[in-house]
Amino acid sequence: MARRPTRAERNRNKIIMWWGAAILLGVFAWNQGRVELWILPILVIAYYELCAVPTLCGVETSRGHPCKNQAYGRLIACKDQPSHAVYKNDALLRMLGFRRPPRQVSAPAPGPHDRTATELPMEPQVATIESKQTLITLLTVVGTIAGVVQVFLAAKN
Repeated sequence: MARRPTRAERNRNKIIMWWGAAILLGVFAWNQGRVELWILPILVIAYYELCAVPTLCGVETSRGHPCKNQAYGRLIACKDQPSHAVYKNDALLRMLGFRRPPRQVSAPAPGPHDRTATELPMEPQVATIESKQTLITLLTVVGTIAGVVQVFLAAKN
């Protein structure tokens, strides 16, 4: 009886598949000799980084630590905390220059035996995204736009 692959093995296989697809498309574009075909590997790598890469959620919680739950894609939040998707969307819009009022991170409801919650009211904090995640997302978007523009300019000449 065959054993089931672990999450790490599945993630490794996904990474190999995506990079293999990008390399194959790059080889195809190289062999065809047509500059406009280079847009295919560029878009595959951009889609992989933004929507499919196995990563951590990265939404900084009310305690100030990034969420360590599994997520797929730098734009996608974890499935364990539904509110994290809203925070990631807001961070992306802020990165693109659209300003919304920041949403507050909601703390879990205090339990009946939680004395600190009744003694010291917590101030709501603004949720943010881990800076490394934001930087890689920004570089991916800028690099993709630059690559697509370069391909179109080269194809015109």
